[in-house]
Amino acid sequence: MSDDTPNEEKPDTPDDKPKTGKKKPTGKRQQRQATAAAKIYTTLPTSEEMAFQARELILCTLPHSDPGDVPAWSRTNGNLTLGIQPGFNYKTGTSYGIPYGIIPRLILVWMVTEIIRTRSRQLSLGNSLSEFLEKLGLSSHTGRGPRGDARRVREQMERLFRATISFEYSANDGNRGGRAWLDMKIAPDGFLCWDKTDQEQKPLWGSWIEVGEKFHKAVLSAPSPLDIRVLRHIKDSSLGIDLYTILNREAFCAMKNGKPRFLAWEWLLEQTGNEYGRLDNFRNKALEQIEVILQVHPGLIITVQKGRKGQQSGLWISNLSTPSIPPEKPRDIPPRLATAAETANIPMVGLPSTPPRNRLLNPFTVDHFRTLYPNLDPYACKADFDAWQEKLPLKTIPSPLSHGCRGVDAAK
Repeated sequence: MSDDTPNEEKPDTPDDKPKTGKKKPTGKRQQRQATAAAKIYTTLPTSEEMAFQARELILCTLPHSDPGDVPAWSRTNGNLTLGIQPGFNYKTGTSYGIPYGIIPRLILVWMVTEIIRTRSRQLSLGNSLSEFLEKLGLSSHTGRGPRGDARRVREQMERLFRATISFEYSANDGNRGGRAWLDMKIAPDGFLCWDKTDQEQKPLWGSWIEVGEKFHKAVLSAPSPLDIRVLRHIKDSSLGIDLYTILNREAFCAMKNGKPRFLAWEWLLEQTGNEYGRLDNFRNKALEQIEVILQVHPGLIITVQKGRKGQQSGLWISNLSTPSIPPEKPRDIPPRLATAAETANIPMVGLPSTPPRNRLLNPFTVDHFRTLYPNLDPYACKADFDAWQEKLPLKTIPSPLSHGCRGVDAAK
């Protein structure tokens, strides 16, 4: 099967050679990531840097590689199944194909964000989508070779907009069972326009789509907030995008409930990557991508749990983690985005969040801590917590901004 981009992950094979373990000297890219990570952690995203994804599209994700000329594709996670039927090109008598890889994931983030911003079903592709892709380092009008951005964007737009997406829920209670489903056309109406020769014209000028009513309602019911600055650094991996949306959502739930969240590797495999085959192949790829995510999203505190007798192997997401949208409501978020944040159950009152050693404290956390505990020094408390944390015998995923990320040792 072909990939959407040369950087797209492929399932490992038994012949893959092990890595040498030698560390390369820090390059300019790593330095930029470290600088970006510090900025992401210490500054709130502006309204232009906020993005959203639908909850169901996080629980079940799109394929990573091209499924080929198939009548339908599906992925099941627990009692939820995501199904995709490709659209049909009646002029050529061929299928448009199943959307896959990086581009449709990013376009879906743009679509959900635009719906949240405008509350409209009709979305203009001209300036809006083009500017969004350019913020992420992609272009809808340059690079027209086989691997060029423009060609990939056009192809994946047609695959995505013409597809039908279905969500099916199953329930079993003893001798009783039930099934609910929702079939949605992504964009039943639309107009795509581009000039194959004029490189300087406004990309996608005049193009628009109107999303289906059911898709529109589903998006508004439970949007999950994201940070475009993080997406910009992980956009080269569809698995990385999936894991960021999942871990960020789990970090929010952990903070909201005050309890760590556990994700078994088997669950993550179902949710994001059953194309990888063996569980150990998927786990190795996932750990690589999580390390990349932590380089630009240091607010996540993740612990790797090895499988032992009576417990599953997987990841713990600490309730001290900071999701992309902090507990405090950014003052410059427009009213509609603020309403969307409330719809997504983003807490508006901050909780003290103490990051691991050598990690910068979020200024909003410091302010809120001093409000709650005026007689305590937040930095002294952080130092005490770091000293206690160093004694925890837990294996962790390293982050370049800290000596280690340790989760909270909690029972299920």
